[in-house]
Amino acid sequence: MLVKRIFRLQYWISCVVCFTNLSIGSAYSQTTDMIQNTPTDIVTDFDTTASENILPTGNDDSVLNRCWTPKQLQNTAKERVIHLQKPADHSPPQGSSNVDLDNTHNRAFSTSIAARSIRSVIPAHGEKIIALTFDLCEQADEIAGYDGAIVDLLRAEKVHATFYAGGKWMRSHPERTLQLMADPLFEVGNHAWTHGNLRVLRGAELNAQILWPQIQYQTLKQQLITRSCAASIPDSIPDQPTTFRFPYGTCDAVALQEVAAAGLYPVQWDIVTGDPSKQQTAQHIIDTVLKQIHPGAIIIAHGNGRGWHTHEALKTLIPALKKQGYQFVTVTRLLQSGQHVTAVNCYETKPNDNLRYDKLFGRGTE
Repeated sequence: MLVKRIFRLQYWISCVVCFTNLSIGSAYSQTTDMIQNTPTDIVTDFDTTASENILPTGNDDSVLNRCWTPKQLQNTAKERVIHLQKPADHSPPQGSSNVDLDNTHNRAFSTSIAARSIRSVIPAHGEKIIALTFDLCEQADEIAGYDGAIVDLLRAEKVHATFYAGGKWMRSHPERTLQLMADPLFEVGNHAWTHGNLRVLRGAELNAQILWPQIQYQTLKQQLITRSCAASIPDSIPDQPTTFRFPYGTCDAVALQEVAAAGLYPVQWDIVTGDPSKQQTAQHIIDTVLKQIHPGAIIIAHGNGRGWHTHEALKTLIPALKKQGYQFVTVTRLLQSGQHVTAVNCYETKPNDNLRYDKLFGRGTE
C-alpha cells in the first residue's frame, strides 16, 4: 500500500505539467502586446493555403456511429482507475517493421516546420476560436485511465477537442483510441511513447518516444478501416498525428529539431488548468480559464484519470465560454487560422520555470 501511494504521488506530480510549486492564481497570461514584447516568444505567419484537412462537425452516418452503439461509447467509472504495471513495459509497438515513418505526405500544414514550440495562435480577423486539449499520459510502469465522463460531456455539447495520447496509452486503450480517432469532433495528437523527458533523452531513445506513437496510431487506424462497419464510409481520419506535445512541458533545441524533422508541429499551451493537482478545485479551474481566455488560446487539461475536478469544471466552463462567443476547435483547425505564437524552448507558464524537472524526473519514462 505504501509503495502504491508513493507511486501515485510521484506520477501525479509528473504527468505533463505538475504544479507543486506553481500558484495558479498568478499564472502567466499572454496578450498580443505581451507576446510582442517577450523576447522568448515570437509570432510567425502560417500558410493557410495548405491542406484543408479539417474534420467535419459530425453526422449520423459517421464511422463513430456506424461502429459503436451509444452504450459502448458511454464511460464507465472503473476505466478512470490507474493501475501499476510490473515489470515496466518498454516494448515497441507491433508493426514497427512495416509502417511508413515518412510523415512528409501526411503533413496537414506547411512542408516547412520551425523547430519552435507553439504556445497559442493569433487568429485572423480576431476570430474567437480556442482549443481544448487533454493529455492521455502513460508511463512504462502503469496502465493509466480513461476519463470518459469528459469525453461524454464534449460529445453532448458538440465541442471539438484534441487528445494528446501517449503511444503506450493508445496500445493499452485500443478501443477508446479508435473511438477518439473516429469521432468527427476530435483529433488525436502525439504525446510521446511513455511520457519521456525529451530534454534528457537522446539518440534512439529520443527518436522512439517521437516515432513509436506514430506507428501505434497508424496500426490502430489500419485495424479500424478494415472493419466492415467502416468499409462503406469515406476515410476522413488522418493517417498519422500531425502535432506533438512534449511531456512535462520540457524540450530543448535538439528535441524540437527531432520533432520538426518527423513532420510534427510541437504544440504546448498558454492556459494551464492545473488539474493534476489534488488541491485544485473546479472553481479554481473555472476562474483561471475565464480570467486568461483569449482568441487563439490553447488550454491544457488531462483525460487519463489524473485530471482532478476537470469534468466538473467543464460543465460550467463550456456554457460560459460559449456565452462569451467562443467556438471550440481542434488544434489542427486553430493552427490553420492565423499566426503562431512560438518560443525557442518549452515551459509551463513562463520561460525556464520547469528546469528542476530534469533532476526531479530524469528520463521520465517510469
